[in-house]
Amino acid sequence: MRKRIFGSLIVLVLAVSLMMVPALASTTVTPVEAEAEGCTDILVGKGATVDGSTIITYSCDGARYSKVAHVPGETFAPGTMMPIYYRPYVNSYADYIYWLDKEVLKGEIPQVEETYAYNELQVWFDEQRCGGINEYGLVTGETTIGGVRVEGVRILNNPQGLLYTYTNYKESSLLSLALQRCKTSRDAVEVMGDLACDWGYAQGGEHISVTDGDESWAFEIFGPGPDWYPGCGEEGAVWCAYLIPDDEIGISCNMSRIGLIDEANPDYEFKHSDNVYTLAESLGLWNGTDPFVWYEVYGGRTAESSTREWVVMDLLAPSQEFVEGGELPLTFVPDDPVSVQDIQSIYRYNFEGTDRDPAQNPAYFYEDRYGDMVQSPMASPWGPRDLHTLLDISTERVPSTTSSVFGFVAQVKADLPDPVKGCMWYASCPPASSCYIPLYSGANRIPDSWSNTDLCKINRDNAFWAFHLVDQLAVIKYQSTILDIKGVRDPAEATLFAQQSDLEDAVVDLYASSPAAAQELVTNYTGACMTAASDGYWDLVDYMLFKYFFRASSGAPQELPVIGVPGVFEAGASVSMMANVPTELIAISVNPSQMDFGTVYPGEASVSIPLSVENIGTVMVDVEAFVAPLGTVFENLKLAGTTYGLWSLIGFEVEASQSFGAQLVVPSDYVPQGQEQATLIFEATP
Repeated sequence: MRKRIFGSLIVLVLAVSLMMVPALASTTVTPVEAEAEGCTDILVGKGATVDGSTIITYSCDGARYSKVAHVPGETFAPGTMMPIYYRPYVNSYADYIYWLDKEVLKGEIPQVEETYAYNELQVWFDEQRCGGINEYGLVTGETTIGGVRVEGVRILNNPQGLLYTYTNYKESSLLSLALQRCKTSRDAVEVMGDLACDWGYAQGGEHISVTDGDESWAFEIFGPGPDWYPGCGEEGAVWCAYLIPDDEIGISCNMSRIGLIDEANPDYEFKHSDNVYTLAESLGLWNGTDPFVWYEVYGGRTAESSTREWVVMDLLAPSQEFVEGGELPLTFVPDDPVSVQDIQSIYRYNFEGTDRDPAQNPAYFYEDRYGDMVQSPMASPWGPRDLHTLLDISTERVPSTTSSVFGFVAQVKADLPDPVKGCMWYASCPPASSCYIPLYSGANRIPDSWSNTDLCKINRDNAFWAFHLVDQLAVIKYQSTILDIKGVRDPAEATLFAQQSDLEDAVVDLYASSPAAAQELVTNYTGACMTAASDGYWDLVDYMLFKYFFRASSGAPQELPVIGVPGVFEAGASVSMMANVPTELIAISVNPSQMDFGTVYPGEASVSIPLSVENIGTVMVDVEAFVAPLGTVFENLKLAGTTYGLWSLIGFEVEASQSFGAQLVVPSDYVPQGQEQATLIFEATP
C-alpha cells in the first residue's frame, strides 16, 4: 500500500458568535411518545446508501452505564440443553447486589452445536444484553414499543415465557441469540420468531432491527397474552417482520410501525407468526372483519406520528413535505442516497438553525451593559434539566438525547470478507458529545477499558467515564465547550473515515492468503482506535476541568487535546530497525491551535489574537494561508493587518519564527448567522 506525501499543513479551528435575537414560534408540536427516554432505530436498504452498504442504527436511551464485551464462539455436543436463568431488572446498585446471587432457573431450551463470536453491547447495573455485531457482520439493535393496554393493563404481557428481547443473560436475550446462531438477517428473523413462539416471550413489546449487508429487517414482537403457559400447545409470542425495500429507509421510535400486513403488496415482504389473527380475536382485540392494522391491534397506537419520526423523514427527504404529527409511511425514499455521516448527524441534531432550537430560546438572552441583547454562554439545547426548568424552557424529543448510554450507526458491506464486512460506528454515551469509533465484525478482543465500567465511582481505567464526564461538563458553558468537543472529535472522525478504505483494502489483500492474519489486523486496529478515543477524551476531561472550573482559566493550555488516531497497520511479528538517512523535511508549527473570536457585531472588529509560525523542518519554505469552507464570516479574516489570502511568508528560513496578529473584521452589511466555525489552513511548500 502506497502513502501519499504532501507538503506540511497546519489547521486551526476558528469560532465566532454573531449575535441576533431570533424570532421563536409561539406554539410547539407535542410529540406522541411511548417513552420520554426511549430508543431510536433507523434502517437503510442497500439501494438507499451512497456505497451500497446496508445501515441500521440504535441509540440506547434511558439506561445507566454501558460497556462492550467480546463473546467467543463455542461448540456443544448434540442434544445439549441450555439453562435459562432469571434475575429481576433493577434500578439501583443496592438492588443489583441483593439479587446477584438469587438467580432462578426458569427452564431450559435446546442449544445449537456451534455458536458464533460477537461483540455485545451491555447496559444497566446487571449487564443487560442489548445487541451487537457478530463475526459474520450480522448486527442487531432494539427499541421498546410497549403494547396495547386494556383497562390500563398491557394485556399481551406474560411473565411465564423463557425469552426476552434483552436480558441479563445471553442465553435468554433474543438479540444475543440471533448473533450467536445466525449469519443473515433473514435467518435472524426466523430464529428469533421460532424461539419466542416455542419457548414463550416474557417481555413487553419490542422492535428489533437486523441487517447483514444485503437485507435490513424490522421485527416486532409482543407477548402471547395472559392465558398462555409452557406446554399449553399455543404459540408463546406474536410477531411480525418486514423487509426494508432496497432503496428505502425505515424508522422505529418506541411505537409500533407495522400497519396493514398486506402480503399481496409486491413492495413489501412480510413474515409473521401463525397466530397473528387468531390471538387478536381470542383476546377481543380484533373483531375479525375490520381491516387488521397491526399497530392498532397489538401496538395500541393510532396513525398519529411522533416528532422523532418526522424529524428523520424531514431531514432525509424534505422534498416530500411529510406532515408532522400526521400519518407517515412505513418506509420512505430519501431525496439522495445517504452516507454513514448523514445518519450520524441526525443523532447530533436538535433543531439547530431553526426557530425550534432550545439554545435560541429568549430566556437564554440578556441585555449587556451596552443595551444589546446577547446570548448566555450557558445556552444549551441539552439542559441541564434543572436549568431548563428554572428558565421555563420546554424541549422536544428528537433522536438525539442526553439520556443515551451509547449509540451506533452500523454499516455492513456484503462484498467484503467477514472480518471487515461489518463496521459498527460506536459512540459511548450521547453521540452529540461523543466520538464515533469503528468496531469491526472481525475484532476478537476488546480493550479492558471498554469492557469494564465501575458502577460505584468514576474510574479512569474505564472508557465510559471519560465520555460521560465530557458530556456532563459540556453544559457548563455550552457555547464554548461544544467548540472544544468538536475541536477534539471532528478531526479524529474525519481521519477514521478517510482511512476506512485503506483498512478494507489491506484486509482484502491479507485475507486472500491468511484469514487469521486479516482478523488480527482488524482486531488490532479496532482496539487501537478505541484506546485512542478514550485516552483523548480523558485528556479532554482534564482540559475542560481546568479551563472552566479554575478561576484563573486564562492559564489553561492553548492547544486542545488530540485523539491519536492509529494508522492502518498490518498484523504479524516485527523487528525494530533504525537508520539516519538525512532527508528534506517540510514542516511548520503554528500556535495556538484554536482561536475563538468571541462575540463580534456587524461593523466591528474582534480583538487581535497573537499567532506564531515556526519552520521546524530542514528546508526553506514558502507559507500561505487558506480558510475553509468558503462562504463564512471568516473570509474577512486579517493576518498581520492583511486579508488572509494576500498574506504569505516567502523564503521562510529553517528555525525561523514569525509572530503576528489575527483579527476578524465583520462588514457592516454582513447578515448574522449566529455561531460560525471554519478552519484556517497554513500550507508550506519548498
